[in-house]
Amino acid sequence: MKKELKAVKKYKFLAFLTIAISLFAACEDDFSDVGSDLVNNNNFNSLLYDSSNLNAYSVKINGAQTNNFNNLLLGVYNDPVYGKMTANVVSQLSLGTTNPDFGIDPVIDSVVLSIPYYSTAVDIDDDATIYELDSVYGNGPIDLSIYRNNYYISSLDPNNDYEAQEYYTNQYNTFDQNHSSLALLEISNYTPSAQETVLIELNEDESDDTEQVFDTVRSTPSFRYHLDTEDFQEIIFDREGSSDLISNANFQNYFRGLYFKSESLSDTGTMSLLNFSNASITIYYTYSYETTQENNDGTETTVIEEDKDEFSLSFSTNFNVYENEYENVPDQEKLYLKGGSGSMAVIDLFTDQNQLDSIRELGWLVNEANLTFYVDETQVDLEDTITQPSRLFIYDINNNTVLSDYSFDISANDNNPFLSRLIHLGNLSGDNNRRYYKLRVTSLVNNIINNDSTNTKLGLTVSANVNQTNTTKGIFTNAPEELENIPVGHVLTPEGTVLYGTEENSDKKLKLEIYYTEPN
Repeated sequence: MKKELKAVKKYKFLAFLTIAISLFAACEDDFSDVGSDLVNNNNFNSLLYDSSNLNAYSVKINGAQTNNFNNLLLGVYNDPVYGKMTANVVSQLSLGTTNPDFGIDPVIDSVVLSIPYYSTAVDIDDDATIYELDSVYGNGPIDLSIYRNNYYISSLDPNNDYEAQEYYTNQYNTFDQNHSSLALLEISNYTPSAQETVLIELNEDESDDTEQVFDTVRSTPSFRYHLDTEDFQEIIFDREGSSDLISNANFQNYFRGLYFKSESLSDTGTMSLLNFSNASITIYYTYSYETTQENNDGTETTVIEEDKDEFSLSFSTNFNVYENEYENVPDQEKLYLKGGSGSMAVIDLFTDQNQLDSIRELGWLVNEANLTFYVDETQVDLEDTITQPSRLFIYDINNNTVLSDYSFDISANDNNPFLSRLIHLGNLSGDNNRRYYKLRVTSLVNNIINNDSTNTKLGLTVSANVNQTNTTKGIFTNAPEELENIPVGHVLTPEGTVLYGTEENSDKKLKLEIYYTEPN
């Protein structure tokens, strides 16, 4: 998840301390022949070779499948390089109980929509917990509206042999043009709140006829709003006993879900990641029921009593649709990385087979190999660390897997992605004149050189969470045939950056640096 500026300051020292024993820098002149870039390196007593031929270029991402996600973006984000991105959400609902019985003369008291944010507890003040939100991008207010979706969400695709239906982020117009005209909820000047959720609930176990006991229930921050009771009286309660509620298949054809629509108010905005796997709509209502009362003469009388209950709707199929100002990769001189439906880079490490064969014959012991990506200061403000992604992610697109360096990284931290795998996936480093990401690929390069492993194409993306390794299907322009999937972490962040590529005539040009020891 994305860290806030405070988190950067908090973890920066620890992060650098963790990797200080393993990170180093070396700069040498370029030479053209294999084996000619030999310099002493006091840290490893190794030699440096940095003249292997490699290629790197940008690939436009036109869409990504997201109906297999539990987490989704909602809001508007304005990137200083790539422009505005709007993330809306389409959600299908399921009945908590099919063919429900709401009792006699049910009256809805309230309808509550709740979707948790991602947050971290940072302090405790008396009984209250203080939270900071994770994965929030920007801080400008936006307008949010929730509508009934009118587009049928199918689970099977009749145009693809009835395989599972796939929904992609580039279907924005399809859903934005197919929702109800009247909103179920409108929120003006919305920004995510880090306030904990506090509820006062009746404790029925401890209450009695003379006194009611209430408990204070606290939970993590959430997107929590009241919906109109009359709307759900019509949508749900008035349909009691009808075929519309007899099964979820019927219900989802009758009520086709919700459409969360974001709209910007200015050049700024805010976008946040929401946990739809724990989302719900809860209908609280009062109803009557018949019971019998025993009379003094031993007879019974039927009386009407009142009670309270609740009915829940869960979120089943959910997916993102994006609208982007960024449409095309400007050129192939640079590497353009943009999250969401943006762009990524493809890298070929050894494009000259003769050169690779020559290196293999020398039998080097590879001590360390790095790819260092420098941020292009002509397009990105190097002083702006807030809109820059803190981490990049690199993976094997031939096999759709992480690299062996990822698996072997001893700095893996499953509980804190901000401090996880800092050896393999170095975070944004440097100063205001020179900012870079150093990615260690030692195991990969050693396997290619010494174990004759097949050279593979690598995908380079931004990442919202380096611990998240699963991928999803993508739609691309200018992509190699091997590229079919992109990391979920790239799709779920709006951030982007611009990096120097292999064609730059400067010390910031992308190189593969190999530190090695020659055999005796």
